[in-house]
Amino acid sequence: MPIHLKLFIATVAWGATPTIGRVLASYEAPLVVVCGRFLVATVFLFAFALSRRALVPVARRHWGAFLLLGLSGICLHNGLMYKGLEFTSATTTSIILGLIATQVVLLDVIFFRRVPDRWAVLGVAIAFVGTTYVLTGGRLTELAGLHLGLGELLIFLSGLSWAVYSVVGRRLLELYSPLVVTCYASLAGVIMMLPFPFGQLEVTGTILADPAALAMIFFLGSMGSALGFLWYYEAVVTMGTVGAAVYINLVPMFGLLSAAFFLGEEISASVVGGGALVIGGLMLVNRPARPRWNRVASS
Repeated sequence: MPIHLKLFIATVAWGATPTIGRVLASYEAPLVVVCGRFLVATVFLFAFALSRRALVPVARRHWGAFLLLGLSGICLHNGLMYKGLEFTSATTTSIILGLIATQVVLLDVIFFRRVPDRWAVLGVAIAFVGTTYVLTGGRLTELAGLHLGLGELLIFLSGLSWAVYSVVGRRLLELYSPLVVTCYASLAGVIMMLPFPFGQLEVTGTILADPAALAMIFFLGSMGSALGFLWYYEAVVTMGTVGAAVYINLVPMFGLLSAAFFLGEEISASVVGGGALVIGGLMLVNRPARPRWNRVASS
């Protein structure tokens, strides 16, 4: 399956996550749900890796990096997002998370002295404008009134955590396959999050007794987490961190389409216009036959 199609499917699954999250929110235990989601993902990934005889042990000197992946991409990214949503809107959250590709660029420049070419930078900017256009209903002037408080800071840090997951993961992907890296990163994240379901045993028991909730968690774990995270890292290997991260700008659009399909919400013209900008940005970032990176000259 082409890598662009894999990322497309992954963003569709990620876009459906808020809609499913609205249903699971009635349990008022988001971290229990997140832990369950990644427990499913970990079992799925390890079973798949073992079936293909692709699982290999990792060197002890790399354990710290895998723990950082589990902390950044699973615990902090999800935990900070859920906490931030207690103080800010889903629309504001999506706009701030649209900065992830920019955060990836900055981390690459600061720590690895890598910068994308000018067309890729332009593509990142266009994709972000397209995302913002969708989420503000075509009224970009609303950004001027965007309130910046605790919730917005937490969401920004959530996006930064995913950027760290992207950049740190690329170093490990030079040594291990995307499947191996995703397996151990997911396992590390689950281990860190295990205290939450045990700390809320009553809610955990209620969720386990609800077949509908278990089905939704299974979908989030298998599609949104296991396959989504695996395909994302495959894209990092093939397209680079910026090329993969810019696809995240598609998530809010698929979220709106998911809400329209399952919840009957209306699709506005801004989704079409903003979507065209996002796709144009993706094409610029991932255009073929170009040098992807230029090294910053050493001083």
